[in-house]
Amino acid sequence: MEQDVQLLGDQIDRLLANMRRLVDENARLKAALSDSQALNADLRERMADARARVEFALSRLPADTADPS
Repeated sequence: MEQDVQLLGDQIDRLLANMRRLVDENARLKAALSDSQALNADLRERMADARARVEFALSRLPADTADPS
């Protein structure tokens, strides 16, 4: 009986250690996800700005008036 109680105690200790490890890992993953999402939003904004600049530059080019026929 004493051995069963000791075994159960050991299993509970391992379970708690795993739970703490998973809680820490989850916190790290949430932080990494948040950082990635912020970077993604920044890159999307920069792409939109670049696209607008290219479109503006293209709109300033003279129209091709040469008749290809």
